[in-house]
Amino acid sequence: MTTETARQAETVGCAGLGMLGAALAQRLADAGHLNAVWNRTPGRAAGLDTAGVRRAAEPAALMRESTVLVLCVSDSAAVEEVTFGPGGLAEGAGPGKVLVDHSSIGPQETRSLAARLAAETGAHWLDAPVSGGPQGAAAGKLTVLAGGSAEDFDRVRPLLDAYAARRTLTGPVGAGQATKLCNQIIVGATSWALAEATLLAAASDLDSDRLPEYLEGGFADSRLLHVLQPMLKPGDTRRFGSSDHLLKDLDTALRLARSAGCPLPVTANAAELFRTARKWSSPLRNGAIFDFLDGRPEPGPRLENAPPDGAQSDPGQPVAGRPDGT
Repeated sequence: MTTETARQAETVGCAGLGMLGAALAQRLADAGHLNAVWNRTPGRAAGLDTAGVRRAAEPAALMRESTVLVLCVSDSAAVEEVTFGPGGLAEGAGPGKVLVDHSSIGPQETRSLAARLAAETGAHWLDAPVSGGPQGAAAGKLTVLAGGSAEDFDRVRPLLDAYAARRTLTGPVGAGQATKLCNQIIVGATSWALAEATLLAAASDLDSDRLPEYLEGGFADSRLLHVLQPMLKPGDTRRFGSSDHLLKDLDTALRLARSAGCPLPVTANAAELFRTARKWSSPLRNGAIFDFLDGRPEPGPRLENAPPDGAQSDPGQPVAGRPDGT
């Protein structure tokens, strides 16, 4: 199916306009795919109004008029509420419709929700968590990790192309979420390693700001080294989003691992370190983990936490300001 054919064949709705969801919706609108949106808090992503995108009164109404529904909220409770709560997506779902869930939740919860939606409505589910964050979405450079049928994946591929540079079907429903948890384990553990290396560099009278330059091309070189490590220094105000969302994913990975008898000692330690650093300073400050290790207080006024719905849970790109919720 060509992009032009997809535009004609699919009526696309988007539910959840946090920082990530708003960026996805804007890319879909710019590509001529988006018909209507719904968000719990009115007024998010005002630019969509000028693009002629309508706002639905409730999720059911949005789903009723959509053949493909793109969902992006914070956690499994939010996904379940928006889908099966009063006026939820399920009330407007039916055979032939596809729900593409970009939220980051557990694979077991995903499989349960997908089975329920199929049994009650005949609609299909494609779990498709992303890596790259709101700025990656805005630039059309997200990585989409999908789980579901090949037929549904091929059907929505032209829509994913509006905001993703790479999209991969990793297995059946739930596989996308499991792949995203692997991503988050690497991000979570590496974040602490970067903070420790930065601290050691400073203690050894090295220019820690140049650490990415010094290590470029070696085995320690990585995108996280070049993107995250510079944000660890005091006074840097750039944001990945809230570390609370990364901690949520690490806890999800640990629950899944325990049920499978799979030991994750490094992940468990990283999660507890994030939980401790959360008591030290704001989860919106990337340098909080460095401050915690270095024993220095957070510079400036303490940042407020932000509503979680729709905010990015993967620190793939830096973002400015607070993550907006639905």
